[in-house]
Amino acid sequence: VVDVGAGSGILSVWSAQAGASKVWAVEFTDMAKHAVQLVRTNGVASTVTVVKGAVEELALPPKSVDVMISEWMGYFLLRESMLDSLIRARDRLLKPGGVMMPSSATMYWAPIDC
Repeated sequence: VVDVGAGSGILSVWSAQAGASKVWAVEFTDMAKHAVQLVRTNGVASTVTVVKGAVEELALPPKSVDVMISEWMGYFLLRESMLDSLIRARDRLLKPGGVMMPSSATMYWAPIDC
């Protein structure tokens, strides 16, 4: 499992607790240090590796990941500007038939008169 933009690492911890054999929690910001603490506190440090850096720099073989998870949306689906990184990581790392969660989103628009 690769958790793109892991933040606090909670999705990575849950992945390990759900039975993932290996999880990479990739976080570009200093939140990575908090993810390390959360991983240790929850007893999954042997399964979850926290990587501080960009997912584009993650040193894994191409097409080697079964599952890719991310909470990339932010508000208004685009706020955190992670979509480009997520797509590049998917194309490089996800095995054929691999799962990306979430894999789609819908944005609804409606005109309003103020």
